[in-house]
Amino acid sequence: MTENNNHVESLQTINYKTELQKLKKILREKEQEALEYRAKRDELNNEVKMLSLKIREYRQQLAVYRSQISEIIEEKNKLIENIRLFKEQKNKITERLAEIRQQLQEKREKLKNIRAMLGRRIPNAEELASKLEKLEWEYQTRAMPLEEEKIYVERMERLEKLLVKARLYEKLKEEVAKLREEASNLISQRKDLVEKITEYSQNYLSLKETLTKLKSERDTLKSEIEKLTKERDKIRETANTYHQKLLEVNQEIKRLQEEIEKIAILLKASQLSKIIEERRRSKMMKAKEVYEKYKRGEKLTFDEFKLLLEFNMVKP
Repeated sequence: MTENNNHVESLQTINYKTELQKLKKILREKEQEALEYRAKRDELNNEVKMLSLKIREYRQQLAVYRSQISEIIEEKNKLIENIRLFKEQKNKITERLAEIRQQLQEKREKLKNIRAMLGRRIPNAEELASKLEKLEWEYQTRAMPLEEEKIYVERMERLEKLLVKARLYEKLKEEVAKLREEASNLISQRKDLVEKITEYSQNYLSLKETLTKLKSERDTLKSEIEKLTKERDKIRETANTYHQKLLEVNQEIKRLQEEIEKIAILLKASQLSKIIEERRRSKMMKAKEVYEKYKRGEKLTFDEFKLLLEFNMVKP
């Protein structure tokens, strides 16, 4: 029966050892698997970090583009407003020039009519006034026959009419001169406005071209950010998958370690039981030898007698 027990215990020990070796092999494989998952996860997380830095850098560039675009739009709108104001001023000047042309035409027509009445040589108004004054003085201070008085009156009336026409002619000439001067100034102002409109329009077109270019670069950058963000999120998802696998493997490693520890304890207990049994069997054999010695009536030592008592071979 003892030999059977020993055989069973020996088989159990072998089974424990076999199972322990098997579990340790699986543990090493799982630990290697965990290392690979961790390395892959860390590699992917590093890629995510690098992409995040790149995306942050691009977003900073995008903010610069947006700021530049905003400034250019504001400047472009100011140019549009200035061009509108310049055109309004130019249109007002054009309208005023049309009025002046009409007035000049009317005044020139009047001058032409007066000139036709005054003759080729336009008399001087001051000279006419002086002559009229002299005639009036003579008419008032001299005693003259009725016939001569009539002649003086006719001359004075003729001179007065000429004086009115001469003064009107000079007045019209002054008005024409003023209108021409005003027209000249307005033409100069309109020329300046046209130059400003041209300059501002060129600046507007230049800004519009720059704005189109910046918007294109901004849109390209936005597309690149979207592309990198999708790529980063995809890599992050893969990294999370590896992290989840790592957690699962770590759980499996923990379970294997606990199982190995349990079997190691059982193996140690089995081995210890075997050692104890072998020691007991050895003591039993020794006790049998001592018992034979006891039966032969030989003198026993205290330890030998104690050994017989332990196995109930003698009564105390």
